[in-house]
Amino acid sequence: MRWLNRSRRRSIEGTLLIWSTAWCAVVLLVFTTLFMVSYQATSLIGQKRVMELEMATLLGQGADRLAEEAVTTTWDRYAAATDSVIRLTDAEGNVLFQIMGPVFTGTVVDEIASRVPMPAQGQDFTKPHWSYPYAWRDENGYHRVLALTEGVRFENGSFGQLSIFTLLDPLRQAALHMLTVFFVLDAAVIALFGVGMRLLIERGFRPLARLMAGIQQVEWRRAGRLSFSDLPPELMSLQESVNQMLDRIDVAMDEQRRFVADASHELRTPLAIIAGHANLLRRWGRDNPRVWEPAVRNIVLEVGRLQRLVDELLALSNLDQVDELPVGGGMGQAEMDEMFARLRDDALMLRPDLEMEVSVHLTSGGRVAIQPDRLRQVLVGLVDNAMRHTPQGGWIRLMAREESTTARITISDNGDGIPEDVLPHIFERFYRGEAARREGQGAGLGLAISKQVVERYGGQIYVRSAVGKGTTVVMVLPLVGRRRISEG
Repeated sequence: MRWLNRSRRRSIEGTLLIWSTAWCAVVLLVFTTLFMVSYQATSLIGQKRVMELEMATLLGQGADRLAEEAVTTTWDRYAAATDSVIRLTDAEGNVLFQIMGPVFTGTVVDEIASRVPMPAQGQDFTKPHWSYPYAWRDENGYHRVLALTEGVRFENGSFGQLSIFTLLDPLRQAALHMLTVFFVLDAAVIALFGVGMRLLIERGFRPLARLMAGIQQVEWRRAGRLSFSDLPPELMSLQESVNQMLDRIDVAMDEQRRFVADASHELRTPLAIIAGHANLLRRWGRDNPRVWEPAVRNIVLEVGRLQRLVDELLALSNLDQVDELPVGGGMGQAEMDEMFARLRDDALMLRPDLEMEVSVHLTSGGRVAIQPDRLRQVLVGLVDNAMRHTPQGGWIRLMAREESTTARITISDNGDGIPEDVLPHIFERFYRGEAARREGQGAGLGLAISKQVVERYGGQIYVRSAVGKGTTVVMVLPLVGRRRISEG
């Protein structure tokens, strides 16, 4: 477990060095293995060719003449030099001629011969046969035999078998020597490769180390942004991404500080009012109805204001946590007609002096991709704003029409309009114009919530306004079933 924890903390440089060196070792091991297999196969082929040449020489001399050879012949020296056995037997297995090297003993040779059967009479009788009949270990080490046997016929018509048994010790010793040489060379190559890779990795990681040092300087507020100009293209892209991320973080922090300050300001006023009236009640309101009644009324009003503010803050928080709101079945012509009619009736009940016009134009299959409750939430706030800023006898128009893959919903009025310096900020949280601040209307969160809701449904919202001429709020929402098509 301790080794595992250390491996998790290993640096990228150390990891690259270890894995690259390990890969080099694997490649060398594979190469060495393939080379040794090829070397042993080539050596064995060479040994078989030598034995085939010996067999051809013996057969060229003639089996009958070989059977008449004395024990001491030139083949004795050959057998001693090559650690071989030359053996000629008749059909009954009687030895007619035999010479053997010093490593072999009579018992070993008999054991080898017993494992090599006499070839059957037939077409393949005189064909050579290869085998590894026997292996043994003695004080001189491990020995393995390669046997070449071939059937022979004598001049008197009888038959026999000529065998050559050769030790493979020289091939094995040569292979072990070659393997030792390769292991030494592989170790030297791996060591050189590791040293070289360490130097190359350190050199290659210098730009990254500089970039990391720069990021730490920015993190410790000792520098503003990263500004290295001699980095590789990949790190230049990373530097730009880090700077952009820092810009977004600064903007988010500024927005958060402003949001906290605005929220604190909005909460401070009603709390101060509540505290003031509570003190009045505590001091003089117990037996004085002229103090008690207005104090309680104002406390209730301010508590309601706080509740609305808290609800709006919670709504914004919930909207910030999702990228897309569920659509459900959307809203068609009938649902939109019913909702717009109810909004008109509610508005005329509060402002009977206004002229309120509503209209919906959707195709039979067109459905706006938004939930009814969410759309009503947005429209109630927008209609309320329009009523508050429309003079006596004015008009408000609420319309919806289908356009290709979207639906356009507009709320227009002929009210006071919005000044040009205020218009870019109306969707900001807690922003209120001078008139709204003087009148104490809301906390400046209604339009921010409307914008969040519309954007979470994949739509857009914007405002056109002129002072003294009126205001038009435009919402563009996708249609159900056509949203992905429009995005594609």
